[in-house]
Amino acid sequence: MSRNDRARSGGAPPGRDRDLLRWNARYADEPPRFRPHPLVDAAFDAGLPQGLVLELACGRSGSALALARRGRSVVAVDISDVALRQLGAEAERCGIRDRLHLVQAEAQAFDTGANRFALVLATLYWDPAAFRIGCAVVAPGGLLGWEALAATQPRRFRVRHGELSAQLPGGFQVLSEELVRTGTRATTRLLARATA
Repeated sequence: MSRNDRARSGGAPPGRDRDLLRWNARYADEPPRFRPHPLVDAAFDAGLPQGLVLELACGRSGSALALARRGRSVVAVDISDVALRQLGAEAERCGIRDRLHLVQAEAQAFDTGANRFALVLATLYWDPAAFRIGCAVVAPGGLLGWEALAATQPRRFRVRHGELSAQLPGGFQVLSEELVRTGTRATTRLLARATA
C-alpha cells in the first residue's frame, strides 16, 4: 500500500450516505480522545507476531496510533472521512503518519488485496460480513481482536456473548472471550489466534 491513502470508489450502496453523514456528524461534534483499546495490550501480551495490522471501522483510533508508536504499520479503515482526517492529523502531530495508511471504505466492503495481517482489530463494531473478511485475512500465527456490543437477543449491530467465537471459521484458537460491562453497556470481547 502506498503512502497515499486510498479512498473508496464506485457507487455507494443504499444507506451508505446516511451512515457516512451520521458518523461524520458524530465525529465533528465530539472532541477526539485517541485512547487505545485494551485489545492492543492483550495482543502484545499474547505474542503479537511481526507484520501489518488492519483495523476495521477504526474511527479516531487510539489503537491505530498506539500500534504505530510501537513500530507497526497499520491499515485503518473507516467510512468517515472526518474521523480519518482527525486520526491522520494526530498521527502527523505524533510523528508516526508514515506508519498509518488511512482508507475510507465500509468495513464489510473493504478489499484487502493479497495482504495478510498479524493483527485484525475491530472494536465496538459488528457486521457479519466484516467479521468474515477479518477472519479470512489473519496471517497464520496472527491474531483477531474483536469487540461488539452485546445483547441477550441478537439484533443489528449486536451479538450474544459467545457468538464471536461461535462464528470463527476453523483454524482459530480462542485465547480469551469475555463479557465486559461498563456502566449500562455490555460488550463481548474476543482474542483468537489463527493456527492454520
